[in-house]
Amino acid sequence: MGKKPKVKRSLGRLNDASLSAKGKVIVTSMTDNPHFKEPYPEGVTPLAQVKGTLESFDNACIEARSNAKQSVTLRKSLRAQFIKELGQMGGYVDLVAQGNIEILESSGFDYTKETTPSTVKHQAPCPDIVLSQGVKRGGIVGKAKSAPRARSCEFHITTGDPSVEGNWKHAAVFGQFKNMELDGLTPGQQYALRMRWIMPEGPGPWTPPLFFMPT
Repeated sequence: MGKKPKVKRSLGRLNDASLSAKGKVIVTSMTDNPHFKEPYPEGVTPLAQVKGTLESFDNACIEARSNAKQSVTLRKSLRAQFIKELGQMGGYVDLVAQGNIEILESSGFDYTKETTPSTVKHQAPCPDIVLSQGVKRGGIVGKAKSAPRARSCEFHITTGDPSVEGNWKHAAVFGQFKNMELDGLTPGQQYALRMRWIMPEGPGPWTPPLFFMPT
């Protein structure tokens, strides 16, 4: 499931003039809005009080132009209060709208876009494997540079036609990649091997067949 649209929680980033302008849009939009009937739920500031806070904030912004310490402090306090009250209202809007764009638009709040689940998966590379003779007779050792996020490396093996999927058999899974040894094979017999990384989201692609004859 994708994420539903929600009210944006970024009012605190606005400067005073922009916050006031946005607040006026929200207050006007919420007034007599049939989707958001008063009284609001407990914890949500009544619209009349939000209007009062907005008016006080606007007046404080004008007075703060004098740079008087008391006026600047009052402006900051009312700004924080206004943002808090709009935040409560935004939560109420989300609760009612449940992602409905028409209802979100009617509130005057800005809202996020609906997102859909990504269909793009992390594409694991094929392992870069070097094969060599094992220490024991009839052994093969594979060495690979670890891939980011790889949990393990899986080996399949066959002595038949590697183009026939049914010929492949599971050989081993290794959690470390520097010395991956397969033993108990028949010396002088040519084998085809293929490997793939096992990633958190599942197996990656197989390597092309690699041919090796243990001694």
